[in-house]
Formats: sequence, structure tokens, C-alpha cells
Amino acid sequence: MAISKMSPRLPSADARVPVFPNGRRPSWLVAVVIVFAVLPVLMAVADDRLGLRLVMGALTVTILGAAACLHVLFSTIQERLLRIDESTSGIWFRPAPAATAVPFVLGGLLLLPAVAQIVVDAANLVTMPSFLLTRAPYALGLLGLGVIVMSAVRLREPSGLHLTAEGLIGIRGRGRVDWAWDELAEVGVGAGPVAKLHLIADGAGPRVEAPMLALGSDPNQVATVVRYFRDVPSARAALEGRGSVALRHVDDALRAREG
Repeated sequence: MAISKMSPRLPSADARVPVFPNGRRPSWLVAVVIVFAVLPVLMAVADDRLGLRLVMGALTVTILGAAACLHVLFSTIQERLLRIDESTSGIWFRPAPAATAVPFVLGGLLLLPAVAQIVVDAANLVTMPSFLLTRAPYALGLLGLGVIVMSAVRLREPSGLHLTAEGLIGIRGRGRVDWAWDELAEVGVGAGPVAKLHLIADGAGPRVEAPMLALGSDPNQVATVVRYFRDVPSARAALEGRGSVALRHVDDALRAREG
């Protein structure tokens, strides 16, 4: 998989929507998640019951791992960034590998407290006699299993958004797109807390909303590129070549319009 990264300033008449809430990376959220690990750490250290220590230790790893997952996901999001898979013709806006891997990692982390509780129950280890503390780990495990299964099912769908001379194909987890260019009625960026690419099919067709994590690219930039090829059919021949070359064609054409 040959990935090209670039951050062009594609000309656009539309107002930009930030890729982060309020335009700032929410690093504070990672710190908040880490704070939640303080209680299980204190319980594991202060209590001498082995069963409770085992479960609290597993819960601590789960919380810290979730914080690490958030940090990794945030690091893949960047204003104006375009991630293009050059292994095939056309422009394939493809998400970072972390966006695909993190749900599986998070699901596995959620399984850890359940595994620890199974060991405690099977070995009859001493723990706190609380229904909540002895059954909540199993609920987390079921949640983790559900996350893994759903993520695995979604792997059958094409990732990201692939623009070809014939049309658009994508987008995993956000609604299946397999449209000819003539079927694309509207393209834009939603003005919500974060930028989301909006694609609407002709007639009573489906509506797709995709944030940067699902695209691997800034939705503002993606919308500009998609709109150009929708409006200029004669330019679609450029999509028969490499994505980076096609993007340069878009950039040059849009700047020529401005001039």
C-alpha cells in the first residue's frame, strides 16, 4: 500500500469547517480518561485481596489503553491533510491504518476485565463481595466482543472514498457508496462540531456523512475535489492515472479559475 500525504491549499469558495471541535485538538480528553484510572490503581494497591487486585489491574490497563487509543486517533487528524493510496488508479482517500486497528485494540482491551473476572471466579480468589464489581467486568467483555464483531463485519466494505473515472466507491462504516458520477446530486461539508463530508445521491437516494477518521483526509479538501470532478466531466480522464497527479490537476485547474 503506497500512501502519499500532502496538504495542498485547494481553492474553495466554501467556508472551512474545523476537523476538531472548536478547531483545537482535544488533548485534554486523553488526560481525563487517564484520571479515571486513578481509582482502580488505588484499590489495587490498598486492598490485599488477590481477586480484587487482579480485576482492578486489568481495568487499569483497559483505561490506560483506551487513553492511548484516543491519542493515536487524534494524531491521525490534521487540517488540510490528504492521504492518498497510490496502489491503484484514481484518487483513493484512504484512512490511516490506526483508524482500522484501534477498534480491534479497544475491543481487546475491554475483554481484559472479563478475562480477569473469569480467572477470579474459576480459581475462587478472594474479592470484594459486590454484585456490581463482579458482574461489570462481564458487561465490559460483552461490549468489547460486540466492538470486535462489528469492526470485523465492516471490513467487507471498501475503506475510505475512491474516486475513479466512472464514479465513487466507499465508504466503510458510514454508508455504502457505489455511485456513478451522474448519481451524485450534492456534495458539501456539514457545519457541525467537526467537518463531515456530505454526499447525497440523486432522487431519493442515500445520504452519507463521513468525518476525517473515515476518510483519512480533511473533509473540506475532499469535498472540493469531489465537487470538481462532479462538475467537470471532461476532467475525469485524469482519474485513470495516479492519484497525486490527478490532485495536481485539480489544484492547477482551480487556481486557473481564480486567476
